[in-house]
Amino acid sequence: MNDLPDACELCGLPLRYGRFPLAQGNRRMYFCCQGCRQVYLMLSEAAEATDPAAFRHTDLFRRCVEMGVIPRSEEDLAGISAPPAYQETVPEEASSGTVREGFLALHLSVEGMWCPACAWVIEETLNNRQGVKAARCNFSTDRLRCDYDPTRTSPDKIREAIAHLGYDARQPDALTADRHQRRQFIRFAISAFISMNVMMLSFSLYSGFFTDLAADAVWKISWPMFVMATVVMVYGGLPLHRRALRGILSGQPGMEALISIGAVSAYSYSVFNLLQGSIHLYFDTTCMLIILVQLGKLLERRAKDRIQEDLGHYYALMPAKVRLCRAADTRGRYVAAAQLTPGDLFRVADGETLAADGLVIEGQGMIDASSLTGEARPQPRTAGDRLVSGTRVIEGTFLVRAENVGPTSTLGQMLAIMDAALSRKTIVEGRTDRILRLFVPVMIVLAVLTTLVLLAQGAAFEPAFIRGLTVLVISCPCALGLAVPLARVAGVSLAARRGILVQDFSAFDMAERIDAVVFDKTGTLTHGRWQLQSIVPLAILTEHEILALAAGLEQGVDHPIAVEIQRAARARQIDVLPVTAVASHAQGVTGSWKGRPVRLGSADFTGTDRSVREDAAAQPAADDTAVVSWIFLTVEGRSVARLGFGDRLKPGASGAVRRLQARHLDLRIVSGDSQATTRQVGARLGINNAMGDQRPLEKARFIEDLRRAGHCVAMVGDGVNDAPALASADLSVAVFAGRQLGEAAQAVTLMQGDPLQMDTFLAFAVRVNRKIEQNLWGSLIYNLVSIPIAMAGWLSPLVAVVAMLLSSLSVTGNTLLLIRGENRSTPPPRR
Repeated sequence: MNDLPDACELCGLPLRYGRFPLAQGNRRMYFCCQGCRQVYLMLSEAAEATDPAAFRHTDLFRRCVEMGVIPRSEEDLAGISAPPAYQETVPEEASSGTVREGFLALHLSVEGMWCPACAWVIEETLNNRQGVKAARCNFSTDRLRCDYDPTRTSPDKIREAIAHLGYDARQPDALTADRHQRRQFIRFAISAFISMNVMMLSFSLYSGFFTDLAADAVWKISWPMFVMATVVMVYGGLPLHRRALRGILSGQPGMEALISIGAVSAYSYSVFNLLQGSIHLYFDTTCMLIILVQLGKLLERRAKDRIQEDLGHYYALMPAKVRLCRAADTRGRYVAAAQLTPGDLFRVADGETLAADGLVIEGQGMIDASSLTGEARPQPRTAGDRLVSGTRVIEGTFLVRAENVGPTSTLGQMLAIMDAALSRKTIVEGRTDRILRLFVPVMIVLAVLTTLVLLAQGAAFEPAFIRGLTVLVISCPCALGLAVPLARVAGVSLAARRGILVQDFSAFDMAERIDAVVFDKTGTLTHGRWQLQSIVPLAILTEHEILALAAGLEQGVDHPIAVEIQRAARARQIDVLPVTAVASHAQGVTGSWKGRPVRLGSADFTGTDRSVREDAAAQPAADDTAVVSWIFLTVEGRSVARLGFGDRLKPGASGAVRRLQARHLDLRIVSGDSQATTRQVGARLGINNAMGDQRPLEKARFIEDLRRAGHCVAMVGDGVNDAPALASADLSVAVFAGRQLGEAAQAVTLMQGDPLQMDTFLAFAVRVNRKIEQNLWGSLIYNLVSIPIAMAGWLSPLVAVVAMLLSSLSVTGNTLLLIRGENRSTPPPRR
C-alpha cells in the first residue's frame, strides 16, 4: 500500500509533476516544487513551527505566490516543472566575478534573512525578473550579487523586488565608497559644465589682445566669468582646499596643497585685475586646475578600487551568521557569528562558508578551500577531520565543534596578517615618505624664487607670476607617494589569491637577494604524517610491552610521533603501562617505569649504541617516495627496542628542488631527525648538503653561520620548532600545517603546504619588485625633467597640471597591469 501524499504540504497542489522531499524529525514531507520546499524551510525557521497548513495565511506566503516563487495553479506548476525549450546558462566566468559585456554588477547587503532558503527565494525572484542575468545571494555573508541589463532594469527596481519579499537591501559597508564616488562625479560634472562656459567667455575676452574692446564689453564678459569661476573655486574645489589646509596645518602638505595654492593664486590675481578693469584674467586657469585634478582623482580611484578588489573578496569570506546547535536542538538556529564560542556545535550545509575552525563531529562531504590555499580542488571530509574557517562546503552537511573562532580562527588570522602587512612600511617607502615631507615646501620655495629671480631680472609681474605658478603645479609628489603603497596592496592581495600569505612586505624585496635556501625536512619536504611500520625488540621486552611502554611515555604529548604511538596502541587494544615523572624534550621524552629511567627519542637523545644505529640505517625503504625514520627506546641506558615510522615525500618536493636549483640557489636540509634519514631524503631530492640530529637552536646557529659566510638565506620550515631558525634567516617562509598562523616567526606562509609554492613566490616577487622600481624611477625622472622645463618657461600652467595628472595616473595604471596579468591565470577567491 502506498502511503505517499498526493498533494503538496504547503500549497496543496497535486504532486503529479514531481516530488521534493524534506525530512523533519521522524516525519517526511513532500512538496510540488523546489519553491514550496524552500519557502516552507524559511517559514518554519521564522515561526519555529512545523505545521505547513498555517503558513498559507502568512504575508510571506502570499508575496511568494505573487512573485511566482510558489505556483498559483496547476498551470503555473506545469510551467515550472516543464523543461524549457531554451535556457540561457550563466557562463563559468560569471561565477568568478567577471560580468558579461552589456551587463552591470550590483552588490547589495541583505538584512532580515532567517536561513539559506531566504537566500534561495531572493535568487529565484531576481532570476525570474526581466533584465536580470544572474543573481547569487550568500546567506552566510548577507551579500547579494546581481548581474543585470541596465537597459531593461535598474538597481532601484531590484531593491524594490527584494523589499517586496520583506528584506532590506542596501549598499554593503565595503561598497559605501560608491556613494562617495557618485558625489565626486556629480561635483566634477557640474564644475566641468561651468568651466566650459568660463572657457568660452575667455576666448571672447582674449580677442581683446587683437582688437579694441570697450570697457563696458570687458565688464560684461569678466563679471559672469568671475561668478562662475567662484562657483567652481568654492563648490568644485572645496574638498581640494580642505585637504590642502589640513595638510598645511598638520605640517604634511601634499599635492593638494600645491594645486590649491596655484588655484587660489590664479583666482586672486584675476580678481585683482578684474577690479582694475584689465583683460588679463586667469579664471579659466583656475577652473581647469580644479576640474583636471577632479578628473584625475576619479580615474585614479577607479583604478585603485580594481587593485584593492581582491582584498574585498577576502573580507567578504567571513560569514555574518552561523547555525548554532544547542542541547537537543540538532537542527540548530541561525545566530550572529560573533556569538560563536570555542566548544559550541554548529552546522554547515551546501554552499555555506565555515565561520570558525573546528572538528567534524558528524557528516561527510566535499569542501573547497581555494579561498585560503589558492588551489581549486574539492577535498573530501568526514567525521574526525578538521575544517578551517573560510572554506566553503560544496556537498554534504557537517556538524562541527568550534575550536578557534573570530580573530583566532585561520581566516581571522589571515585578515589580521594582511592588514598588518599593508600597514607596515618598507625601508624604501620610509625614505620616500621623508622625501615627500620636504618635497612640497621645497617646491613652494622654488616657485617663489623663480618668480623673484625673473622680477629681479626686469621681467613684468604677469609672466613671472605665470612661470612661478607653472613650477608650482607641475611637480608631482603624488606619483612618488603612490609608487610603493599601490604595489604593496596589489602584491599582498594577488599573493593571497595564489595561496601565499605575506606577513611582511619586505619579503618581496628579500626574495630577489637570497642565494641559499634551507629546508626543514619533516612537514616541509615530507608530509609529516608518521605511521608506525615496525617494532624491533632488542632485549628484555616483547613487542606488546614495548608499545605499551612507549604509549605510556607519550601520553599527553602533542607531537605527530606521539599521536601515532597512541593510535597504534588503541588499534591493537593495548593497555598503557604506567609511567611517572614524564618530561618532554626537543629530541624525545623521559620518564620512570617501575623505578627505572626510560628514554624514547632520537639516537643521540637516548644514547643508542652505534651498531644499533647502523642496523636501522641499513634497512631499505619501501619505494622512492617513502622515508623511514627510527626512534629508540632505552631502559636504564640499555637499548631495548627501535620503532620505525614511515613518512612520504610531498608530491611537489622534487619539482620545487629542481626549479630552485635552476635559479642557481644553494639548497640545504637541516632536520631534528636522524642523520641517516635526513641524508636519505637529501639523496632522493638531489640535495647534497643534508644535516640531521639538529635541535632548534642548532638549526638557528646553522643559519647564522651561513649568513656570516656571506650568504643571504631563506629558511623554509613548518612549525614552532623551527621558530629560532626562521627568526635567524633573512627570509623566513613557513609551510602551513594547520597550526596557528601567528605562532612562528615567518614573513611568508605557503597555505597549500606545498614546497613548490616557494618557487611560485620567488617568481611573483620579481614581478612585484619590477613594478615598484618602474613606479619609483618613472616618478623620479618625471620630476627631475619637468621641473627644470617649467622653470625655463616652456610650459603653461594648464599643460603643467595635465602632465602632473598623467604622471600620477601612469603609476596607478602601471600597477594595474600587474593585476590584469594575474587575472589571466588565477581566478579570485570564491565567496
